[in-house]
Amino acid sequence: MQLIAKAGLDAVTVRDVAEAAGCSTAIVSHYFHNKKELLHVTYTAAIERATGRAEAALAATGDLKAFLAEIMPLDEDRLTEWSIWLAFWAKAVSDPDIAAAQRNCVLRTRGNILRILDDLNARGELVAGVDRAHAARRVLATITGMAVQVMFDREDWPTDRQHGLIDPELRALYIPSRIPASIAEPAAPTHRENVVAMAGER
Repeated sequence: MQLIAKAGLDAVTVRDVAEAAGCSTAIVSHYFHNKKELLHVTYTAAIERATGRAEAALAATGDLKAFLAEIMPLDEDRLTEWSIWLAFWAKAVSDPDIAAAQRNCVLRTRGNILRILDDLNARGELVAGVDRAHAARRVLATITGMAVQVMFDREDWPTDRQHGLIDPELRALYIPSRIPASIAEPAAPTHRENVVAMAGER
């Protein structure tokens, strides 16, 4: 995964993988028939790692934002995963196996988001009549589009800006009184806090 994220799919060789793993190319070839199989396994492993992490976060918290945060490019590991996914997207045009894996990943993730929204709706936490299937598509598309921009302009997308884009999308789905703390708007500073801040700037 690290080699692909740094050099891209075409530049990575079986020899590179063997050297990084501290073994011979014969060992790599024993487990993988060719480079294509090795790359495909790496791609699906990246998907499974992120999906498993997101599902574990959901199971632990029951919170939609906790689930989504695990697939947002908020740190080095998640940024590496996005680097891998983006590298494979071009391959998906001509490789039906990669295309199928990508489609299954989208369907699985979107299905999980929809399932969470259905559960929230059943508990009476969402705005009445919200189109949950559309909301699931919109949220996933927003994260995907944002991740592409983060990849090419990371300094412009620190974690607070990423949260600032996603959180309003989620807040709009909830009844105001049921908005969870994870996406609640920061409280406006009090007059005293403003005075203290101004004094500090001076």
